[in-house]
Amino acid sequence: MIVVTGRIHTDAETLPLLFARLKEMCGPSREEDGCIFYNMGIEDEAEGIIMAMEGWRDVDALHAHLALPDVAKLLSDFEGKFRNEVSIHTVSETQSLAV
Repeated sequence: MIVVTGRIHTDAETLPLLFARLKEMCGPSREEDGCIFYNMGIEDEAEGIIMAMEGWRDVDALHAHLALPDVAKLLSDFEGKFRNEVSIHTVSETQSLAV
């Protein structure tokens, strides 16, 4: 499984518009082949930070998602209005989390 986590930084004016578009993408993204989970949330409204968490079956499923026209349109519509801090992790079934 591929896990993508990210913090999306934007300004106060762009935050509600960008977050609304990202939330619109959640339902369709969850229906994509290979999507395990896909969530967006506002981490810090005052600082303009959105938290993204995605899980994909494999790198091919992630690449297929990133190649969709809706993803390209979102990136184009908000070009220069946000920056990302993204981490991509590969998780195997044998890895576990000790709590």
